[in-house]
Amino acid sequence: MEGATPEKPWFAGPFRPERSLRFWLIAAALLALLAVGTGALATVTTRGHVADTTSELNDHLRPAQSAAQRLLTAYVDEETGQRGFVLTGEESFLQPYHEGVKRAAVIEDQLAVMLREKPQALAILDQIDAAAKVWLRHAARDIIKVRAHGTAAVDDVARQRLDKRLFDSLRDRLDALNLEVESMVGTQLDRLSSAQHDVEVAMVVAMVLAGLALVMTVALLHFALTRPLGRLVDQLTAVSRGDYDRRIHASGPEEVRRIAAAAETMRVSIVDRSAELVSAQHELSVQSERQRVASDLHDTTIQRLFGLGLKLSALASQRTELAGTLNALIDEADEIIRELRQMIFEMDRVAAPADEGPESSRSQA
Repeated sequence: MEGATPEKPWFAGPFRPERSLRFWLIAAALLALLAVGTGALATVTTRGHVADTTSELNDHLRPAQSAAQRLLTAYVDEETGQRGFVLTGEESFLQPYHEGVKRAAVIEDQLAVMLREKPQALAILDQIDAAAKVWLRHAARDIIKVRAHGTAAVDDVARQRLDKRLFDSLRDRLDALNLEVESMVGTQLDRLSSAQHDVEVAMVVAMVLAGLALVMTVALLHFALTRPLGRLVDQLTAVSRGDYDRRIHASGPEEVRRIAAAAETMRVSIVDRSAELVSAQHELSVQSERQRVASDLHDTTIQRLFGLGLKLSALASQRTELAGTLNALIDEADEIIRELRQMIFEMDRVAAPADEGPESSRSQA
């Protein structure tokens, strides 16, 4: 019987499942890893951006915003103490002034560190320092005059206007710094909100990619493994139920095709052996029938003819006038017996090789 002919690929597109099972398992694993890794990378990246934005906000901008407010308070305390001393001449009013000078110096140093990467804010801080030095020099001169000559020495409208103008210039820069820091805080909050939104989007994308990876992995394994195995199982089941004429086609991964090829070889071998067995059984039946016929001829027909010859011989001895005719019939019966025995011998000779086998044939030889 002919072997199985190779089956055409069951999928007519560019996808070909004829690679090894290991290849498809690795491909499925890489696909899942790529999807999950991409989603995880996007999530980690966006979370890192959120962490950086939060750190910048909490470690620098929020403290800078608070420090800018405290710096404004320190200069207001200086101005209030200086103005109280100028108006009254009492030294107790200078305590807020001196404390404000110390606090302002410390806060400005802190702000310089917090805003070191913010050039526009640093420029405003430099302007504050310059305006503060101008105002402090003016305030120090007024304090010296009051201590030397009393409050009347500074009771001058022009001086008061200059005093107000210098401090207003300083305060305008302090307000500008507060506005700049608040603007940076607002911008950073917007960035934080955007980054958190990006995190949410990244998580959704990661979930979608994971779902797609799962679906694609299942589809890949279905087309590359499950479907070829199902086809092979159906074919093997049909053959096991007696449909030996159904060929087992090889398709799918290399391992599945090897199994299918081995099963097809077994099917062909079974069919060939079955054909040989049927032929042998038919030959055996023919030979058995020949032996039965020969036995019937020997046991029945020949014995009857032999008995008939004896009866004719007895009749010939009794009826001498019929002896010639009866002897002719006796000779005819003997001839028939010889022919039947020759036929039986021929039938036994034909049946003998199949019954005795090669060893008997060699022994007879």
